[in-house]
Amino acid sequence: MHAHYGAGGDGGGGRRAAPLQGDAGLYFLGSLHELVAVGLHRPALEALCAGQRDLAEPPIDRAYLLKVLDEEISRQFGHPLRPLIELVLNAADAARGPQPLVDVAVTDGRVDVCDTGVGMGLRAILSRLLIPFATDKRPGIDLGRFGVGFFSVLGFGLSDPESFSLHLTTGDGIEGWAIRVVPWPGAGDEPDPPASAPEEVGRARGRASPELAAALMCSVRRIAPLLGTRVRVTSALLEASAVRAYLRDALHFFPASRALVLLDGAAVNDGRLISGGQLVQEPIAPAGGARGRAPAGEARTTAAGEARATAADEAAEAQGPALLARFHIGGRGLLPSISAATFHAGVKVDACLALAELALIDFPAAVELTEGRDALKVGPEFTAAATAFYRRLIQLAAASGEGRRTRDRLAEMAAQISALMLQSAGWDEVARDLARALLGPGRCMVTPERREALLGFLGPSVAERLFVPESFWAEREWQPHLPGERELLEDELELDPAETLSALARRRGDLAGLPLLLARAANPHTTLVALCRSRLPPDRGVAGAAASRRAPGAPPLAPPLPAAAGRRPPGPLPCLGTRRLLLIRDDSPAVRRPSGWSDWYALRAAFDRASGVREADLERDLIVGEPVDGAACAAPRPGERTSGGEP
Repeated sequence: MHAHYGAGGDGGGGRRAAPLQGDAGLYFLGSLHELVAVGLHRPALEALCAGQRDLAEPPIDRAYLLKVLDEEISRQFGHPLRPLIELVLNAADAARGPQPLVDVAVTDGRVDVCDTGVGMGLRAILSRLLIPFATDKRPGIDLGRFGVGFFSVLGFGLSDPESFSLHLTTGDGIEGWAIRVVPWPGAGDEPDPPASAPEEVGRARGRASPELAAALMCSVRRIAPLLGTRVRVTSALLEASAVRAYLRDALHFFPASRALVLLDGAAVNDGRLISGGQLVQEPIAPAGGARGRAPAGEARTTAAGEARATAADEAAEAQGPALLARFHIGGRGLLPSISAATFHAGVKVDACLALAELALIDFPAAVELTEGRDALKVGPEFTAAATAFYRRLIQLAAASGEGRRTRDRLAEMAAQISALMLQSAGWDEVARDLARALLGPGRCMVTPERREALLGFLGPSVAERLFVPESFWAEREWQPHLPGERELLEDELELDPAETLSALARRRGDLAGLPLLLARAANPHTTLVALCRSRLPPDRGVAGAAASRRAPGAPPLAPPLPAAAGRRPPGPLPCLGTRRLLLIRDDSPAVRRPSGWSDWYALRAAFDRASGVREADLERDLIVGEPVDGAACAAPRPGERTSGGEP
């Protein structure tokens, strides 16, 4: 196998490759997968590092190697520009100094990522950079995790191979090396791969062979010694404004202590892109882990408690310091491209565009990523960070003394973050505490479309008890943890047993508004209704509440207590439809003794809405139907048939 080519060579793959201009120091020119095979075979690697011209053919299964490389190059991230973030992470890990710097320069069709940290010699390039998953990253210390950032960038060459190139220069201060990866000449046109790339691999992947790793040509050249690394990616897919917006969105919360990221010379993570809000750091421990400690200041009152606490402290010290998460709550991005997002070590994972507030979460490095490498894996550390964030919202509301409107907004935001950003991790454990702290006692969740009907039926004084989520996500998260409309009605009203509307009209002749409802019903003999009224307050005693309830057939109720006696006054709507039946307020003036057009209109419109009549049909009926007046709604005379057909 020829690797150190000098003035020429066959590229190691059967395809004749013209030597590059100025080939002094050229160590390799051929297919990328052939160079990877050299890195996997120690004798070939040592020979290439020694500058030998003729290398033994590495005993590597080429078909399997091509399959692995192809999978890594073509693997799709959640965002098409995410491979650029991988380059920034690698640069941040390599950066050194009191204030490490990563310099990113963007122009149309090109992105440069530079650092002045620890570069690589040829041995490191061959054994780590070019070998997928052969990373030397330190878990919990370095940001990189899987060792596939270099190969993910090669994916830009799949969609537009003619415009793609990857040029990397690196050095450790003693050596300097340049690696260039481009498609083989004509790879975008010719259907035939190099001879060393079996055709069955392309067929197995179901794609054209030029998209395989075999279609990439690589050169390795010795250059003057340097310190640091520069990676230049060229592709027509890199539109400058889109790349800049994505990098700002993804990196503006990156910890500046790890590296200050300069985008075209301007810092993106020094805090200037966020206004307002509060940045806090929270030591956390995995859920159920040994690192959980008693809250600060908690008294250890018993010998057993002291022993348990001491044992927990010793276990915590044995496992190392607690994890550290960062939260930025309530800020706003100064640029339109910046949205709320989840982060792993400062790197955006998933956008959350539904939030008006900018809530950023920097997860500890111990939180694992999924196999796809662009989504967080829910586990004990992830859940612990999520729970700590929710509890920080509680502390924020308590410390700032925010009013009800702000607390409701915090409750909305917490539920949206749980659903859209944190995959509901830790939500069930902390939701009730959040509800007590942010919403207060007695709050019930109702949907936006039911709010006006409930206020009209129960009266405006009940508004303080309603929590109306603004989004589907908040409704989904809060529904299992908050009482709803049914509990609100049972708590606010004294409800009689259900009966048919026709039976109620016969039994309660004292309620003058019932004849109109009887005339409006499509079938009063099957329409289930229940009389109700405002509940007496608790200090009125059990006897008063019991006296207000009656069994069917009992004498008519006495006139309701006035509002001054403690009952909530009824709302303007005398009827409300529920899933089971239709509620009618017998303490509503429109039901007891309707007088005037407004009462008749309230009865008619409220009953039609409660019965499920569409709003458009209701309005049309009011316009073209019979006038709403007392004469038209008089009780049926003896022998006259009602709409139900019963005399």
